[in-house]
Amino acid sequence: MLPADIVWRPSTGIGYEHLKVREENNQILIDSIVIGSQNNNDIFRIKYDIVLDKSWVTRAVTVRYLGEDQGLRLSSDGNGIWKNEQGQVIPELSGCMDIDISCTPFTNTLPINRLPHEPLQQQEIQVVYISAADLNYKQVKQNYTLLESGKDSSIFRYQSGNFTESITVDSNGIVVVYPNLFYREMGPDAR
Repeated sequence: MLPADIVWRPSTGIGYEHLKVREENNQILIDSIVIGSQNNNDIFRIKYDIVLDKSWVTRAVTVRYLGEDQGLRLSSDGNGIWKNEQGQVIPELSGCMDIDISCTPFTNTLPINRLPHEPLQQQEIQVVYISAADLNYKQVKQNYTLLESGKDSSIFRYQSGNFTESITVDSNGIVVVYPNLFYREMGPDAR
């Protein structure tokens, strides 16, 4: 799979995401730029970087608005302890292994690749949810259930709160179709 160049577009509105994945020094490095619009049609440009270990466990994430000083940097020990940019432990994120950045389908790949999956077995996880609108974060509960598994793609049911969707991923666990939200236009197995 690695390295990879992937492009998604939103199913409605304007925007694109260009993501690069590469391996270096026993880490998986993610570098992405998202251009999109928010509810009031204000256009935003966000850059995010994620450092993962070889088991797809998040070790660091940086999210910032391009052209502005506003940004967020969090790090993890890989065992559910999170720290802010000043190195202070963030108790309200304790136990989270994954992140979910609101403006990208990519972060669904993290638990899909990190967890072992048995068909129709729901797995509940706690994640650090990062809002692209204001760069605030909080802990949220999410569920992933493998519905179908094939040689080239799989389908997972994703649930968070009252939201449920069936996400199609490629053989590398990277989102191809996230109905009503994102479609992959470029990358391995783009549809």
